[in-house]
Amino acid sequence: MVDGHESVLAKKVLGGIPQLTGLLWEKIADFQSQLEEIEGVVTHKAGDEQSKEMKKTLPLKHHFEGGLYTRELFMPQGMMLVSMIHRQQHPSFLVKGKLSYLTDEGQVETIEAPHTVFTQVGTQRVFYVHKDSVWICVYKTTKTNVEDAEKEIYADSFMELPQEVINKALKICQESQQELVY
Repeated sequence: MVDGHESVLAKKVLGGIPQLTGLLWEKIADFQSQLEEIEGVVTHKAGDEQSKEMKKTLPLKHHFEGGLYTRELFMPQGMMLVSMIHRQQHPSFLVKGKLSYLTDEGQVETIEAPHTVFTQVGTQRVFYVHKDSVWICVYKTTKTNVEDAEKEIYADSFMELPQEVINKALKICQESQQELVY
């Protein structure tokens, strides 16, 4: 069982991200940069082959069938993860474990398996894993290998997203900053 201290830690760390200035994507990028300065942190870019450290720490299983790419990720307890930016809407499933994540609205949500999340275009997740967890995502693609599929379904920067997604995020950011002024 996860103790109250661990839940408070997850909410403090993840909940602090939206308090930074700018778009949520920019805030997550700043947070990710801070994490990358810590010794032993593992990183991955869309389309690159996974490093030995990544394969060992966060093992992935890949399945291609009928125009779908299913990606199954094991996340160990105590791990903090920052996902890539999603280019497409898709379902995600927590099939084992318990974790907290930062929602698209900048809120911290704690979920326990089994649980389904519908990911929107432009989403970038930040996770804190309370219990060993398995997260599965299902994507539409005609690609048949991991590297090409990743390039199609993930972006390395929010500026690679469709303009209407960027404009919507900018509008939300501007409205939230105006609310702070009043």
